Amino acid sequence: MSSSEQALAGRIACPFVYARGETCPGHIVRIEAYKADIAWERDGAGQWRFGFGPRSHYHLFCSEKGNHAGFKRQDDPQMKFHWRELPDEIRKVLESTDPQLSADLTIAAPRAGG
Repeated sequence: MSSSEQALAGRIACPFVYARGETCPGHIVRIEAYKADIAWERDGAGQWRFGFGPRSHYHLFCSEKGNHAGFKRQDDPQMKFHWRELPDEIRKVLESTDPQLSADLTIAAPRAGG
């Protein structure tokens, strides 16, 4: 199975590589776009259309280690990508996603005092 077929089948290998050169055995389970522009516009036929375009970057999350951040550390840079840097498999998923099939977004509740 090619990597693009694998992406559409649902499993995309985690791109994280440990310091000793070992690749992470996990797969991507979440993708977040940061500083994204979203808009709804009417097209020529009068139908509403949804569009998005991130101005900044994407964070990938792994089935094994989430964002691969250690205790009290920030997200690992290996899990952050600008559009042009994203693995082809991830771009294919983002480009083929139908917003009408989307589920409710699960976001962690803000912490008290934060």
